[in-house]
Amino acid sequence: MLKWIDDDFMQVISGIRRSGKTTLIYQVLDTLIKEKKLEPQNILFVNCDDVKARESFNYLTDIAEVFETPGEGKKLIVLDEVQYYEKWEQQCKNIYDTYKGRIKFLISGSSATLRTSKDLHFLTGRIMPITVNPFSFEEFLWAKKLVLPKILMNFDADYKKLVQLGLGKFVHEYLEFGGFPEIVLAAAEKKNQIAKEYLDEVIYKDIVKLWEIKDVKNLEKVALFLMQNVGKRFSYRKIADAIGENKNTTQNYLHYIEESYLLRLIEYYAKSTAQQFRKEKKIALVDPVFHTSRFGLANIGPLAENCVYMHLENGGLRIFYWKNTYEVDFVIETLKGDVVPIEVKYQNEINSEDFKGLHSFFKHFEKVKYGIMVTKDRFETVKTKDGNVIQLVPLWLFLLSF
Repeated sequence: MLKWIDDDFMQVISGIRRSGKTTLIYQVLDTLIKEKKLEPQNILFVNCDDVKARESFNYLTDIAEVFETPGEGKKLIVLDEVQYYEKWEQQCKNIYDTYKGRIKFLISGSSATLRTSKDLHFLTGRIMPITVNPFSFEEFLWAKKLVLPKILMNFDADYKKLVQLGLGKFVHEYLEFGGFPEIVLAAAEKKNQIAKEYLDEVIYKDIVKLWEIKDVKNLEKVALFLMQNVGKRFSYRKIADAIGENKNTTQNYLHYIEESYLLRLIEYYAKSTAQQFRKEKKIALVDPVFHTSRFGLANIGPLAENCVYMHLENGGLRIFYWKNTYEVDFVIETLKGDVVPIEVKYQNEINSEDFKGLHSFFKHFEKVKYGIMVTKDRFETVKTKDGNVIQLVPLWLFLLSF
């Protein structure tokens, strides 16, 4: 964020509630005051979620007009949870065009409308989007004050150092309780309760309130269905039948839940867009704690798969899944255009059956010669009789890569 702070772009910070957006903004403000010598009186922080704030300022332009008073130095206005203002996109455009060069704006929110709104075209060329997710595994370790060696300087030696740290136990905790900052640092007996409170906030503040939902009970049923079935393919009809709701309403509920950043929908990997849209999507959660706080840790495989997905997303990669007779958990497209299939097998023993998804993918996409299998503790390179290479990587090491 500091890299772009002197530019006129509106920095738009979005992500699920409690992921650390506001803390990040406070850290930026602290640095600006201490290192950039920005005067505190030139900073205005507005919580747009506060009814009193919205009653005091009917329009975002009112805030800028009040704050843009004579005085030395550039002003900075933070609009936190801006989605609670109607037509915020057009209002922000008007503010930008009127006060460009005089007021810098930081905008944050807990709704994906901050990056997917149909009215976002008003801000084309004016914004710098930033997404904040819960802690990655590496950030989780930092929060635990675990110092990691700088790997890849001497990989063999450094890999042994990492093994000695016993990162497997930390992976297990990460799979169970995830990466929300407050939950990471909370006492073990409080973690699940905090997670349930987070879910209530997402449901009631970021969905019910924003989208004016009347039937909250069925909305909650959809959310619980999705959390329980992490890593599985789904159809809208299947969910609708399970909760006793019509398909269109169910589809709307799922859209609202996705917009709150609670989950991701993974599309099928295909050469044609039409084929891609016809296929079912898979469910991924922004954090595994939304599953474990309700359903426990009995089925750990899908949670490992989910953590791999979020790690890939944090790396800015395009992510799909693939299925024919056999399934491949993820297919990624790199910036160079390379296609890499990734299979997650979080288990001690790996056998020939576990490779069938990757072998099937190689046969259907003959130009693809390299794949990855994420394991519990196996680290080795496997060469197939067809000349393909499959790299087996422990989950803890994969989550520390790229």
